[in-house]
Amino acid sequence: MRITLVKDTEEFLKIKEAWQALCDDLEDSITAFASFEWYETWWRHYSGGATLHMITMWDADRLVGIAPLVLRRVTIHGLPLTALCFMENNQSLNNDFIVAPAARELFFQELLRHLFSQTALWDVIVFRNIPDISINIGALAKTLGETGKKWLKSPTWFDSPYLVPSGAWADYLASRTARTRKSLRKIRNGILKSGDVLVTNFRTPEEFLSVKDEVFNVARQSWSEDRGDSMASPANEAFFSDLGCAFAQKGWLFLWTLRLNGTMVAIELHVKAFAKEHAMRSHYLPKFATLSPGTYLEMQIIKHAFEETEKVRVYDFCGSFEQYKRKWTDTFVAHHNILIFNERLYSRLIRFHEAIAVPLLRRVFPRNFWNSRIFRICGIKTDRMSSNE
Repeated sequence: MRITLVKDTEEFLKIKEAWQALCDDLEDSITAFASFEWYETWWRHYSGGATLHMITMWDADRLVGIAPLVLRRVTIHGLPLTALCFMENNQSLNNDFIVAPAARELFFQELLRHLFSQTALWDVIVFRNIPDISINIGALAKTLGETGKKWLKSPTWFDSPYLVPSGAWADYLASRTARTRKSLRKIRNGILKSGDVLVTNFRTPEEFLSVKDEVFNVARQSWSEDRGDSMASPANEAFFSDLGCAFAQKGWLFLWTLRLNGTMVAIELHVKAFAKEHAMRSHYLPKFATLSPGTYLEMQIIKHAFEETEKVRVYDFCGSFEQYKRKWTDTFVAHHNILIFNERLYSRLIRFHEAIAVPLLRRVFPRNFWNSRIFRICGIKTDRMSSNE
């Protein structure tokens, strides 16, 4: 076994075939978010200010482990620092290592050995939003414990809801509350009485490109655009455009649209790979909000998931467990952050800040205190890990 460090884009691109072969071997335990296409697209569009620091493990010529990492300046709960972290941002709905089972134990031993040989480069290692169902999170924790490293594990707000689309759609619908069923009937009837209704699923690169402008137009008018985080926001449009094409080439794209009297009023971007479906992004036109077009479209997509001949094993609603998702499911996957510290003084200060100060303030003050306007005015980022670039 040998460990290599991938530090530039050219080296990154050279391991595409080996990366794809590893993902094919791990299809039962990974998602599309572990794919080369996801990380390559992310790197092209969101890597500003970051330095590639990807760790790979090889068994002869076979790739058996990947830690998709970067070095970047970030702010965590107000403290500026240099983090060694996953290649991720707010578009990354879960993160993980990509490791062959037979190599897992050795991979984490060698990964930590390498990272701690370069402590001059980083103040803290941050592995964000790892799903609790990941086998890797337990293996990493075990290795950290055995090596005596200082680290913290903390829950995130990403309790990602999911359902298993087994059985018949009618039986699933009957399992939901009477209130939910009544609400869904009302929404369905309201949409159908409003005119011509057309639900379409676009999958090929040509189909995606033919409706891309309309899709992004819906996104620009959605409520998430007000936060600067729609698919069509300046920071995101090129990413989702390229990602849609890349996933369509793989046969993974499922772009759903709802038209009412010829007008596209709602969209959902899904990716389906490795027997798992992920509802990545959804938008609707606010002027049609009284009809709940997003809910109607979502109902048709979930119904399709139950009626498919080859059903996915998991239907992932992605993101956190917002109230509107609770009508569909009661189950979720919790996610955790892992922070690892070195023995340098500033890293020790960060550990005190994260282990003592932040939990104390969270107990004393309500959650909305951390999102208050005064912090934003002062430029203090108190919630998610934020890039300083």
